Amino acid sequence: MRRALAVGGGRLRRGEWAALAIALFWSAALLVAAALAPAYQSTTETSSGTVTHGSATLVNENGSGVLLIIGVPLLVTVIVGCALWRRGTRRGAGPIAWTFTGLLAGFNLVAMLSIGPFIMPVTACLAVACTIHQARPQGEAGGAALPI
Repeated sequence: MRRALAVGGGRLRRGEWAALAIALFWSAALLVAAALAPAYQSTTETSSGTVTHGSATLVNENGSGVLLIIGVPLLVTVIVGCALWRRGTRRGAGPIAWTFTGLLAGFNLVAMLSIGPFIMPVTACLAVACTIHQARPQGEAGGAALPI
């Protein structure tokens, strides 16, 4: 009798899939929020005393170029996911996955006073995925058939 130990073709375990899926969802949601969610509020008062309240999204206020910056976590998530997938059954998350996760952590620090706190969950999920991949027990084939 043989049993598969991993999800998704045997290259990633369930915890890795979950962490990567959350990171992917969160980073995609950041792009949507930048385009649709009000991030700025304004109040204008005319000389006649009429007060007008308004709001603007991140894209409205800063231009569409801000989507490139907000898209960095999504790009890093895809790179880390591909690196872990390609690493397959080998022990360790690999230098590419850890390097990009570390670079995203640095990006969080640089952007801490603006968008950094919103990117922290993505970084945490990527670190969890790398750590789970790193912690593969010796001899686990990552989904290859093993005797029970």
